[in-house]
Amino acid sequence: MPDLPVPESDKHLRYLDSARGIAALMVFAMHFLDRLFNGKPFLHYLYFVFNGKDAVSFFFVLSGFVLSYKYIVLKKPLDVKRFYVTRIFRLFPPFFIILLLNVLFNYRNDMTAHTMADIFIYNKIEFWEEAVLFKFHNIFYYPGWTLSMELIVSFLMPFFIALAIKDKRFVIYMLAAFLIQGGNFNFHFLLGIILSCNYYKIIDPSFRITWWYRYRYLILVCAISLFSIRIIDMVSPFGPTFKYLMAYLGMDFFFFTGFAAFLFIGGIMISRNAQRLLQTRLLVFLGKISYSIYLVHTLMMSILFNYLPVLLPGRPQRVMIPTMMVCYLALTILSATIMHYYVELPFMRMGRRIAARLKPSIVVESRES
Repeated sequence: MPDLPVPESDKHLRYLDSARGIAALMVFAMHFLDRLFNGKPFLHYLYFVFNGKDAVSFFFVLSGFVLSYKYIVLKKPLDVKRFYVTRIFRLFPPFFIILLLNVLFNYRNDMTAHTMADIFIYNKIEFWEEAVLFKFHNIFYYPGWTLSMELIVSFLMPFFIALAIKDKRFVIYMLAAFLIQGGNFNFHFLLGIILSCNYYKIIDPSFRITWWYRYRYLILVCAISLFSIRIIDMVSPFGPTFKYLMAYLGMDFFFFTGFAAFLFIGGIMISRNAQRLLQTRLLVFLGKISYSIYLVHTLMMSILFNYLPVLLPGRPQRVMIPTMMVCYLALTILSATIMHYYVELPFMRMGRRIAARLKPSIVVESRES
């Protein structure tokens, strides 16, 4: 099927931003419930709804799609050096600021010149190892391992995208190679690239006569089951044979949830009802600030758990728990909004300006069909 011009409304897929926002809220809720109820057994059932751990798979597959969409679907030329610059400015500055705030909060009762020198000059707590972000050195901001993965795979993405532009079958071969290798998240990003490569087929009306569309509800059930596989194992463990096969193949639950995320995103692309729901103003706004929600929520949670019991001493649980939930949501949304508009956006614009001034490096042009 020849590629068609992309409608103006499709050039930025806001409904996928909203889906990312929902995934960020799942992480936000899971961490709060974990800390509030301290691993109590009934949490396993709540995780069927607030499965924040496997929302990470959704982030990675969606990143693969979004990063490749511009070059594969919109057919913009891919300049490797400019890609790196804009990606670093997108990910790194907000992360560095939130890491710094986390460290200062941890040492709030000992903010002497001596302590600050130990942290930032003599590096006694290995702050700079964590700040570099490349090597999964996460002490003060524990969700930072996902950003390390995003940044590391970002250095591979131009080559994945270039191969996809050359021949989309390369992506299938790479996907198979990473599945055989096991033990990493590269294949999540490749699944996102596969969605970009097949974007026109998915949104074309003729897709509605395919097997995929005819059995879409069965596929949705399979996707939900795959996405919940970790929680199913918590409630009813699969047993030693399954665990042995997983270990032998070098796989973990993220492999299954990656495929679930792939099916979810493809399903959203073909469902106008889902797109209309996801394009409501509130969800679009949450999608816009989703990266900042992901960054700030653990710090807001620490502040809340440290100071709210002091401000409201002796309150019964029936009062304290709803109060904490409301305060946590309000603090996170407010701080994420500030982070988005005063940190994320300015640095993203700076990255684009710097990239625009750079001389062309390795440039890959998308072939017209």
